[in-house]
Amino acid sequence: MPLLFQIQFTSESYLWLLACLGLGIAYAFLLYRPSAHLNKNLRYFLFALRAIAISTIAFLLFSPLVKTINRTVEKPLIILAQDNSASILLSKTRDFNTQNYNDQLKKLEKDLSADYELRTLNFAEEIKSGLDVKYDGSLTDISSVFKLIDDQFSNRNIGAVIIGTDGIYNRGSNPQYESKNLKAPIYTIALGDTIAKRDLLISNVNYNNIAYLGNQFQIGLSIEAYQSEGNTSMLTVSSESGVLISKPVTINSNEFRQTILLNLPAEKKGVQSYTIKLAALSNELSLINNTQTIFVEVIDGRKNVLIIANAPHPDISAIRQSIEINKNYSVKVRMVQDVSPAEIQEAGLLILHQVPSIGNNTRDVLKLGSDKPILYVLGAQSNITAFSASQSLITLSSNGIMQEATAAIKSDFYAFTLSESSRTKISNFGPLFTPFGNYGLKGPSSLLMNQQIGKLPTEKPLLLFGEDVQRRIAVLAGEGIWRWRLEDFQENASHEAIDELITKTVQYLVSADDKRKFRVYASKNTFDENEHVILNAELYNDAFELVNTPDVSIALNNKNGKSYSFVFSRTLNSYQLDAGELVAGEYNYTAGTALGSVKHQAEGQFIISRQDSEYKQSIANHQLLFTIAKQNGGKMLFPAQLDELPSLIKANEQVKSVFYENPKYSELIDMKLLFFMILAILSLEWLSRKRNGEI
Repeated sequence: MPLLFQIQFTSESYLWLLACLGLGIAYAFLLYRPSAHLNKNLRYFLFALRAIAISTIAFLLFSPLVKTINRTVEKPLIILAQDNSASILLSKTRDFNTQNYNDQLKKLEKDLSADYELRTLNFAEEIKSGLDVKYDGSLTDISSVFKLIDDQFSNRNIGAVIIGTDGIYNRGSNPQYESKNLKAPIYTIALGDTIAKRDLLISNVNYNNIAYLGNQFQIGLSIEAYQSEGNTSMLTVSSESGVLISKPVTINSNEFRQTILLNLPAEKKGVQSYTIKLAALSNELSLINNTQTIFVEVIDGRKNVLIIANAPHPDISAIRQSIEINKNYSVKVRMVQDVSPAEIQEAGLLILHQVPSIGNNTRDVLKLGSDKPILYVLGAQSNITAFSASQSLITLSSNGIMQEATAAIKSDFYAFTLSESSRTKISNFGPLFTPFGNYGLKGPSSLLMNQQIGKLPTEKPLLLFGEDVQRRIAVLAGEGIWRWRLEDFQENASHEAIDELITKTVQYLVSADDKRKFRVYASKNTFDENEHVILNAELYNDAFELVNTPDVSIALNNKNGKSYSFVFSRTLNSYQLDAGELVAGEYNYTAGTALGSVKHQAEGQFIISRQDSEYKQSIANHQLLFTIAKQNGGKMLFPAQLDELPSLIKANEQVKSVFYENPKYSELIDMKLLFFMILAILSLEWLSRKRNGEI
């Protein structure tokens, strides 16, 4: 770490330095005029000491600056990343030896560490440190490697990136585009074979994961076969009840692709599994990709949601799009003057957008929908007086003036749960237009959001829920929710927050009141094989208040007889369990607890889908690796050429050390060494004068 020490002078500094020097000489002259007690040489010596000390002290009073430069050298950072996915072994060439290649990587790591700073990574469905690879990853995301390098090392001197892979990826974006962000050469190690081997596989299954009892649903199969011309396989689709479809598949080329559409019956309610299988050919590369199991939830009927509006409004489309994400709901939109009594009677939920409204007679609509759950959406055209009289949740007096209000989400709302990310996003959304006036609650209610005017929180409700004798009701006291949908997409590239808010509001309003005091449910019905299984539990006392005092245990059982036992962790006032990653299959669970002397039990099921993406493609993509290396100033190499990499990197002019200078300014008066020097000079002068009788 070389250091450079320099006192900063200006033209004025030199003038003050001369003045200080003159002051020191003048002071010393007055003190050491010709004296009989001191000989000439000693007087000159003491004169010089006093002049230097006084000049230095005077100069320090002007706080001169000292510039210190700290120079450091940063070696080039070399990043070595190795693909750890299962496709490496599936696509390998006949002469590829896994152990030899791993030894080559270790040698390369040792050689590069001598001259460069080296970071090693391995990647599949996630990125890990080191080169401890087993080639058993269930997914490959090459682009995530380049993104991680760009995010974590963008301010470093990246010399080169070395990545060993077969070019096959099944998650993330195209790595060719992500690698363009790196300002460093990329060297690719091309693994795998680009020549197709004999293999028959189900490459994709398109289907809806929800079907309706008594109907048929369609699935689309994409079948591929390589080096298998002239062979015939048998396609079968079966369920728990037996074989549903059996169909021959004739392979007429060595690069065979076919899409087959099949209609399957939804005969039983609940989550149903369907196994799709292709009979194996002789000498196939892999049999895992011949079979795929899908899970379809068969439900008994759909709920009808009827949106009745005073006039066309962008809110209506936004609400409709969010509801229709859930295939359990069918949505109709009608203007208030066009809606028929039959449509109101068929509806499971009414959404009244600015109804009751000014100038429209909505008495019949309100009367016909008196036993239906209702979501009121208020706006500038709402008849506030008629609205206040039409429900038992809230009273509002307003003169028709609208004001802007943002959402302040309440922390003590328990009717349903919004994710923390959605709560944060909604709190940051722009304002809705709400009626200005006096708000009052008529009875018990649950407030999800209050109005916030500018930065001032208020107690005026924005979204609240309640119940009367026959139904659940909710009031959204503002219009402009379509802006939230646009803002959600602009900020987060998705509609997740607004979709979650609308769908959970609708689910709460249409669902029957659940009187169970102990409830256990999975965070979703279907998990991926490499995904953590999350389950939630809620326990209520006799007053239907959430409690989490007793322990909650659960037993998970799959169809193969494997059993897992867990104990839930406590959250704020409920329970949660992270069961980790489990093997693929269908699982049933039984959970139990006891509140006092009363025992409670809950049951349910969920699915873990097998991840077989790595077995759907066995042909290495070396063209992708060549393109990435060429566009970034690197080179594509094969495993046999690994020994050449250190010399190639050394010869690359982009791979250089970087020198950094870190200047630091400080006041000269802060230097302790200077203090002791002045003290030594004055002490030496004092002792000399004392010895010669001048003191």
